[in-house]
Amino acid sequence: MDINFDDLKKEFDALKAAKNIHEEEACEIGCDTEEDTTGFIETIQKYMLAPVMCGIYFSRLDIKVIGLIIDEDVQVRERKRMLRDILRSITNKEQMQAFVDATKKIAQEKIDVYNELSQAFIHSKDIFAKKKETYTKFCSVLEKIVADFEDIEV
Repeated sequence: MDINFDDLKKEFDALKAAKNIHEEEACEIGCDTEEDTTGFIETIQKYMLAPVMCGIYFSRLDIKVIGLIIDEDVQVRERKRMLRDILRSITNKEQMQAFVDATKKIAQEKIDVYNELSQAFIHSKDIFAKKKETYTKFCSVLEKIVADFEDIEV
């Protein structure tokens, strides 16, 4: 079987171009970004459960403490389920703000440790600076969620 790679490349390029045009046409009407289409629970989970997204590792104990601060006692189990249980209990903007404040309080304790370590070990300063920058971006995502939060009718 003789394969002509030039023809195959042309077909692939044409398919790729058609796909890109289709996406652009669809977005002219009005597209939501991925962050807008996912719910606040999924967005917060995506950021909080991945240290690369928020700059901090939230352990099960940290999530449990966040829950206790906002008067939501969750069972210790998988971090994703614990976080989901806390977030599902939130029904109004004040509760969401309390959650964000509790999260920032726990995170700030970890940022303080980063500051101490970066002072004690000068060569690690760049590593911790990147983590703190990522944390700042995470805080802006949380604030955006609070600003966009609509009360849920129970």
